[in-house]
Amino acid sequence: MPKRIFILGGGRFGVHLATRLCEFGCEVVIADADAERVKDLSADGFHAIEMDANDETALKDSGALTADVTVVAIGENMQASILATLLLKQYQARRVVSRALDAKHAQVLERLGADEVILPVRDMAYRLAERLREGAQGERQPLVGAFLLAEIPLGARLAGQGFDAARLREDFEVNAVLLKQAEGDRAVVHEPSPGIIFSEGDILWLIGTREHLHRFERQCGRGQ
Repeated sequence: MPKRIFILGGGRFGVHLATRLCEFGCEVVIADADAERVKDLSADGFHAIEMDANDETALKDSGALTADVTVVAIGENMQASILATLLLKQYQARRVVSRALDAKHAQVLERLGADEVILPVRDMAYRLAERLREGAQGERQPLVGAFLLAEIPLGARLAGQGFDAARLREDFEVNAVLLKQAEGDRAVVHEPSPGIIFSEGDILWLIGTREHLHRFERQCGRGQ
């Protein structure tokens, strides 16, 4: 059964989130207080409803409380975001994910009991900083502590080798997660397997510390 996600706020963040969730096959409802925005969202094919997220009766009747996840994606109105999160927790919504505008806003949402608080601008900035710090060519996703998930395009050094011969763990102290290779006009993603041979230009996803990942990319990445 597809997950049912209820999104409060039909701004850019909410629409991007809804678009991707729909691609994943989720049942998505977007609620917004702006009648024209709701009309536009409906015309674009979304299940959109006009609703003030701070209206207790409307919130209880909308289905937001029984959704698998309710996302408070309200834009620049911090007060409305805080009140919506408070009401959702008060009426025992199953899971509440709230978008924060800054660190102080995030602290308030956490104290209200939001199950998860996200800071999209900060999170994207941190990811970009990881790339710029060492001139990384691929994405960097912080995990825990110094550990990152890194997307690294391979250079010529590992071409013709397989996972075993490459000795990723032994020589570089990194762990392979996935490998993307071009096959004809399409890309195929593989899990680590001894029978797979690397080619220059393949994309390898690795987990390791910042230091070890950067060392691997310097020695084995594209252009090396």
